[in-house]
Amino acid sequence: NDKYIKTPTRKRMMHLDEIPLPAWNLLPLNNYLDAGMSHGVHLGRSIAMLASRGCPFQCTFCSSPSMWGTRWLSRDTKKLVDEIEKYIKEYRITNVDFYDLTAIVKKSWIVEFCKELLTRNINITWQLPSGTRSEAIDGEVAELLYKSGCRQLSYAPESGSEKSLMLIKKKVKLDRMIRSVTSTVKAGVSVKVNFMIGFPHETHKDVLL
Repeated sequence: NDKYIKTPTRKRMMHLDEIPLPAWNLLPLNNYLDAGMSHGVHLGRSIAMLASRGCPFQCTFCSSPSMWGTRWLSRDTKKLVDEIEKYIKEYRITNVDFYDLTAIVKKSWIVEFCKELLTRNINITWQLPSGTRSEAIDGEVAELLYKSGCRQLSYAPESGSEKSLMLIKKKVKLDRMIRSVTSTVKAGVSVKVNFMIGFPHETHKDVLL
């Protein structure tokens, strides 16, 4: 049968905490944990999690606006830490890799998450290997990230060229990005910065900026 049926676009799930937890018990998860499989830096028995969905920005190269819209939604921090505790008990995890598209958007949310980990004395590491924004990460947040166990974080400015940033609609303030990265490194978190090259308009100068 070479025909397909196109169904209507489904509405987004607006209440993330109503989504059931992943059925990890249906997979041989320990095989992956024992083998050290991880999306980020190898920091031990690592499990994948999502703390949020969506992104409020509209970068031209990204499919997120058409997939999720431009509303960023986050999970309840207490329920998020509950899930982490569950995996510590059931799978003896020592690290969480957050696969969020844009995890750190709202300062009050990331501060609350870090403090929840610290209050419960959750002795794990965690990281954001996929890339995140810089606006909510200042010196205060950077210190909380490290104290709560964050050991690796990826920023995603995509380019150092103001012209490229404008054309790809990447709303990044480079001076703010530099201050944020500096604060995070100073706090002790290992930092990776994602860049994209090969935009149709780019010159060698744009790439090297």
